Amino acid sequence: MTQSTRPDTDARREAIVEAAARVFARKGLRSARMADIAEEANLTAGALYRYFPGKNELMREVFQDAVSRNLRVFEDEAQSGGSPMGTLERVGRRLLLDSDDWDSLVCQMQMTVEAARDPDDFGADLSRTRQEIRKLLATTIERAQDAGEITPDIDPAVLGALLHAASSGIQMLKLEHDDTIDTGAILDLLVRMVTGMTPVDANPAKGSD
Repeated sequence: MTQSTRPDTDARREAIVEAAARVFARKGLRSARMADIAEEANLTAGALYRYFPGKNELMREVFQDAVSRNLRVFEDEAQSGGSPMGTLERVGRRLLLDSDDWDSLVCQMQMTVEAARDPDDFGADLSRTRQEIRKLLATTIERAQDAGEITPDIDPAVLGALLHAASSGIQMLKLEHDDTIDTGAILDLLVRMVTGMTPVDANPAKGSD
């Protein structure tokens, strides 16, 4: 019997995770069954269980896959050069406006609710992951402060948490299918608010009388 190579196995796992995201988004985390995911992935139930022992493991994998892609966007933009404020803006636009991964977005919202129901297990995993995201935001804000783009009297951790919360809110608005909500304009205003936090010269030059 021919054994699957590692690339083949990785590709199959990725396809299963994508299928699971579609099923979770369509049916909900609690209503979705492993049989539904197997059918979506064009696998037998037995084949699916060879890759994932249960639905909880698949839920975590779907969430981690979405988070990993978001972190890669952040790392790509951070390494591309430019100002720290520019990095924050580019990350926001790519994740909040340019991304059309509807299934992933719906799953992330559902998993936030699931984490509230299970704070000691799934909730703890979610909390650790989001702490990592807020740490990245805070680090970039510190760089912006060092570059004179943001006033140094603002706590980077607090502003990072605020930006994270605002991003989550914009994502929720995208789920409403309301054409009157312009998420791009909301993000533009958020950028203006943050860029308005530049240090003020304490001793401006006086003009001549």
